[in-house]
Amino acid sequence: MTAIIGCRHGIFSINKTALVLLFLVLFPSSLWAHAVLIESVPSPSSALKEAPQTIMLRFNATMEKMITQVELINGKKEKIRLENVDEAEDDRIVARVPPLAPGVYTLLYKVLAKDGHVTEGSFRFTVLLP
Repeated sequence: MTAIIGCRHGIFSINKTALVLLFLVLFPSSLWAHAVLIESVPSPSSALKEAPQTIMLRFNATMEKMITQVELINGKKEKIRLENVDEAEDDRIVARVPPLAPGVYTLLYKVLAKDGHVTEGSFRFTVLLP
């Protein structure tokens, strides 16, 4: 596909691939700006023999930790209070977890990367019976 572009020097054509490449070069940060979860403990869909003492989420970008939200919900849809650990690196969120009973838990997160983009997500993990 060819695009026709007008300018003061006349009309010229540019193919679609060249247009996309030009856009990638000029605006790279706008395409990959959202923080992506690249590691978590526990991992999504994991089945744990013991309840975790902490939860760690690591992203591919640094976070604005004051605005970050992390919630843990049990199988009865009750919110479990987490305690933030401030010593974590800027690309990680670490929280202490109270003792958990066996069951399925949902971890919800909403983070603001320092570049201003918000990322939301969730995953489940299971604490097995001893």
